Amino acid sequence: MKPMLRGLLVFPLLLAAGVELAAQDKLKETPFYPLQVGAVWHYRAGDGKFTIRVVKHEKVGDTLCALLETKRDGKVVGSEHLAVAADGVYRHDLTVALPKSDASPATQRMKPPILVLKLPPKKGDAWKVDSKSDGKTFRGAFRVEEQEITVPAGKYKTFRVRSQDLEVNALKATITTHFAEGVGMVKQVIEIGDARAAVIELEKFEAGGK
Repeated sequence: MKPMLRGLLVFPLLLAAGVELAAQDKLKETPFYPLQVGAVWHYRAGDGKFTIRVVKHEKVGDTLCALLETKRDGKVVGSEHLAVAADGVYRHDLTVALPKSDASPATQRMKPPILVLKLPPKKGDAWKVDSKSDGKTFRGAFRVEEQEITVPAGKYKTFRVRSQDLEVNALKATITTHFAEGVGMVKQVIEIGDARAAVIELEKFEAGGK
């Protein structure tokens, strides 16, 4: 066989192999944080409403992540990259647009990534986090309990992840997040000091991957 003809035959095989490898590069899945492209969570916080949507899967470094965008009043006000590993769901970065500011949103890359939910979740799970981003710290401990709650979207049996001695940029905070199977986050309460800063509740969930 002539060298040129042999090359023409081998090239399609290499392309086929590349397609197969790319197909295998797929985001891990967990029912406790569904991250299929197109998934949308509709939340309310006080009088305000916003959505979080999985817009695509892309790599952050060597890790395949889901990119989630937060929209309020039709505008993107934040985003984050989440990845599912064998032991849990991790936040790799967070971008927040400051209200009434013309400055470009700054992305905080977590080093190391922060464990958001241990998998598979169970009552009594506990872990510590100690992460930095541009000199800012995020450290503390988390513990999991079980709790049935009701939010506008309905009644759910949840795994409640509550922070202990959480320090965010030298600010003391308590964050309580409820995760439900098949839905993900259905409620979150953020407290700073003795004040309740925000209560976020799910109004509707639309599964992705359709």
